[in-house]
Amino acid sequence: MRINHNISALNTYRQLGANSAATNKNIEKLSSGLRINRAGDDAAGLAISEKMRGQIRGLDMAAKNSQDGISLIQTAEGALNETHSILQRMRELANQSANGTNTDADRGALQDEMNQLTSEINRIGNTTEFNTQKLLKGDGKANLKEANVFVDGTLASGATNKTQATNAITITTAAAAGDTVKFTLNGQELNVTFTASTSNGGVVGGDNKGYNVTANSANVAIDAAPDATKTGAGLKDALAKMIEANETLKGQYTVSDATGVVTITAVAGGKFDGAEGNIDTTTETGAIVFTGAADNVGTTTHVKATKTLDFDAAITGATTTATDTNLKALVGTGFTINGQQVEFYNANDGAYTGSGIGVAINTALENATNANKADALVKAIADTVGSKIDGVTLTATGDDLIITAKEGGVEGNKIEYKDGGIQKEFKTSFQIGANSGQAMSLEINDMRAKALGIVGKAGDTGFTASKTVTDGTNDVKGEAALNISTKDDAAKSIAIVDKAIASVSSERSKLGAVQNRLEHTINNLGTASENLTAAESRIRDVDMAKEMMEQTKNNILAQAAQAMLAQANQQPQGVLQLLR
Repeated sequence: MRINHNISALNTYRQLGANSAATNKNIEKLSSGLRINRAGDDAAGLAISEKMRGQIRGLDMAAKNSQDGISLIQTAEGALNETHSILQRMRELANQSANGTNTDADRGALQDEMNQLTSEINRIGNTTEFNTQKLLKGDGKANLKEANVFVDGTLASGATNKTQATNAITITTAAAAGDTVKFTLNGQELNVTFTASTSNGGVVGGDNKGYNVTANSANVAIDAAPDATKTGAGLKDALAKMIEANETLKGQYTVSDATGVVTITAVAGGKFDGAEGNIDTTTETGAIVFTGAADNVGTTTHVKATKTLDFDAAITGATTTATDTNLKALVGTGFTINGQQVEFYNANDGAYTGSGIGVAINTALENATNANKADALVKAIADTVGSKIDGVTLTATGDDLIITAKEGGVEGNKIEYKDGGIQKEFKTSFQIGANSGQAMSLEINDMRAKALGIVGKAGDTGFTASKTVTDGTNDVKGEAALNISTKDDAAKSIAIVDKAIASVSSERSKLGAVQNRLEHTINNLGTASENLTAAESRIRDVDMAKEMMEQTKNNILAQAAQAMLAQANQQPQGVLQLLR
């Protein structure tokens, strides 16, 4: 018998500890309802369970997002319902005004209501919002870039200029001594130099308003003197002598003098390259006019313009003048070039039926990325319109549409570009999935009066003579409503309102389709969340019946171990019987 180490007691104590620990775990699981309360319970199961939990919560939030999306759509669609009602009333007014039984006073009253209804459409578009986001005023970015038309540059070679044109070279009596005007004939630089008058030592001219002219192969000297008598005729002779003395220029230019105006004309092969100086005529009629030869056809003249390109060639003679125009980011209801209307249409809806030139915008953009949509549209315009507009050619360079005049013309020749309006849209997206990239986008077009085509510029055909429409939020009248104050305009307005009604119908139909989709999305998300929750529960949740059975077993074992430990502790006392 050994008393220093009670092996039976030690073994019983160890078993008691294990049974007690197992009982504690059973109690923890039963009290939490979870099989996995810490990573040590099931390391792999915990990792899988947490991933599933993230998906479940993402699906649940996606369902809430979809509900919010439906609320946004219902807000916009409800506003458009009222817009529809207003447009139907406007159509009634136009129809009524087109009837011959109405007097001018009657039509005036109908026009007043038309003006107010148009302003209300603007108010609805400007104020309809969801969570502070404007829904119907097209505050998002346009489908393509929006930009003004910019044309710039200076006079280029080969152009013929009227004597009063900005870059005409004329002779003046107000040039300071020593001033030199440089111009180039066929690459040869020539100078006109003013020398000091002996009478005043400073300014060419004087009371006699005359000047002496001398010339060599590269320079014309204009020398004022009190007794000078030569004017335009002297300048003509000097220039002719100068050209004749220059071997390069000889035979390429003729110089003439008619009514005091000296003209240098390029014959075949001659070119006038421009001027580095400009002198305005004052007391003398000594203007120099440069006329380009026929081989200069196709050279470029630039003018400045913004938004509307109104190009006045201001030319005479037989040369061709062209314009180089950057027209960026064209999108909207259409535009006009040289009086020819260009409109966009969806080829999927059928062939173009308008009176202008149709550009199939969907064909041009269906394969385009956001980065090159502008390029695609401009190319479509150039390819489609190209040869269909008289007097101009169109070429595409990136997102620039180059409009070039085919032939020159008399003063007043015009190339016009008119913007038909940029229709922007409100853009947003709904996160309808648990993971990134699982979103759907929504675009709501501008639904205000301008975008619907029922307002225009005051005085334009079909619109009121003055501004009669506000934006609906103040009393400032900035647009003109459809004119129904005359029988003919009222009849035409019916078709315009019909197009506006069709636009609103299309937008409401789109919103309704998206709402229906979101409702199906919510149902699908609910099903997915339910099934994933069931799978996660099988991993994470405890089987209560099984765990209670384990807890009962471990509790009995713990109690038995306690009883046996008491017996084991009594065993060493048996050695005392040997001492009796």
